[in-house]
Amino acid sequence: MDDKKAQEAYLVDWFYKNGFIEPKPEVKKDKKSNSKEVKVFLVNGKTLYFDNVSSTKELYENGRSVLLIKHFDEETNKKRISCFDLNKENIIGYSIDDEL
Repeated sequence: MDDKKAQEAYLVDWFYKNGFIEPKPEVKKDKKSNSKEVKVFLVNGKTLYFDNVSSTKELYENGRSVLLIKHFDEETNKKRISCFDLNKENIIGYSIDDEL
């Protein structure tokens, strides 16, 4: 490994250890094959991951934007709809798999 790659690896490791980068949770083996992933990016540098997503919808009303995510929550073993007010200052943005 050359010096540049070693330095990059060290920096990435340091950022993870000091909380500047939050590692992506391990993908569960029982994830539905037709499910998609949605990421919500927060101002504090953290990312919320939603897998097993069946659909998403962005609603606009009275100058407000809301993101609805329909997904299966493995912790509760239930279908859920998560709602994010995109006008809040703690949300930077989101990404959705292209197929949704």
